[in-house]
Amino acid sequence: MKLIKKDVENSDGTGLFKVEPQSEEDIWHLYNIIVVGDVVTSSTFRKVDLSSNSGNELGGSSNQQRVRLTLAVKVEAIEYDGEAAELRLRGRVTNEASDQVRVGSYHTLTIAPNRALTIEKQEAPGWDRFALDTIKKACSDKAKLGVVDLAVMLVEEGYASLHLIGSEGLSMKVAKIETRMPKKYGAAAAGIGKAQSKFFGRCAMAIAQNIDFKSIQCLVLAGPGFTKDELLKDLLLEATRTKGSIDAGDTKNAGTSLVSVLENKSKIITAHASSAFGHSLQEVLSSPEISKRIANTRASLQTDALNRFYDMLSHDDTRAFYGEVPVEAAAEMGAIQDILIVDSLFRNRNAETRIKWTKLVESVEQGGGKSFIFSSMHVSGEQLGSMGGIAAILRFPMPELDDLDGSDSESED
Repeated sequence: MKLIKKDVENSDGTGLFKVEPQSEEDIWHLYNIIVVGDVVTSSTFRKVDLSSNSGNELGGSSNQQRVRLTLAVKVEAIEYDGEAAELRLRGRVTNEASDQVRVGSYHTLTIAPNRALTIEKQEAPGWDRFALDTIKKACSDKAKLGVVDLAVMLVEEGYASLHLIGSEGLSMKVAKIETRMPKKYGAAAAGIGKAQSKFFGRCAMAIAQNIDFKSIQCLVLAGPGFTKDELLKDLLLEATRTKGSIDAGDTKNAGTSLVSVLENKSKIITAHASSAFGHSLQEVLSSPEISKRIANTRASLQTDALNRFYDMLSHDDTRAFYGEVPVEAAAEMGAIQDILIVDSLFRNRNAETRIKWTKLVESVEQGGGKSFIFSSMHVSGEQLGSMGGIAAILRFPMPELDDLDGSDSESED
């Protein structure tokens, strides 16, 4: 993300940033930064009736055209479209950009890569710690490098899904491959080999089209049974054939995309997963071998923190709690060693709620604890979200928090 202008008051956090997103990952960062109530200004297209101008020779006839305008919108609704890499912001226009656009009328801004915008936060908490950290990381030189650390293809017979894992913990499914496989008995069994070859070919094409081996640390082929192992053998075999054809000068029918598979075969490993569907992604990320490969990425740090929480919950549940009430109580006592919180809590429509979560995380860190902010788009973030979006590992046992949580529940019934 390119930083163009910054003007933020230190006292209450109000002010503005003007930035230009330069990648799909930047659009995701903006989704985490922009909240309801922000004023966003950007270039946009809007259909206007030019015949409404006074003195127009067409009189009352309609003359509608799409024109480019720079509009400021006070955001009321936010929609993130990961597939299109767009952010749509709907709200009321706040600036007088043209005679044809009334202040207070509704408009939807579409934010996409390479389209500059200004984000102004006019009310406290304004640019809080979470928003500032996010935009700082997005605008850093490091963020301009490859953002995908890991690729995972979950595969079983006839079905596969390819997922990319970003350095900020974002996971995205970029391909789904389905091939109808014949039965393994009867007359249909004769077509198994042809169907499997077609299936593996489509898997190879998805890998070639979506993975940059220069930026990732590894590609994991994971799934139940032996399909993943057979896929790896087929990938290497086809890559070897392709390289041989190219070396022999036959480039007409030999694509170069699979050669990178052969050149980076040390980055390709296999792992067990219970299925080829998205919910098995967390199993792969929790694997010790995979953890070593991505040891320094945020996705790995989050997965390790969540695993430590589950382990503590199993072996000493007086030091592991989840949900708003017990975690806040533990924070007041300075008892939190690690706090796990999902980023969607920082996008709450209520400003006071956002301030509460920001101050809670800050108080834990000031007391020497560590914070782990999970992406709600990542499988680990989804798991944390199912527990209220917040959890904590404590420095010492606090069995009284069980009673606190229980009494709170009884009072609500």
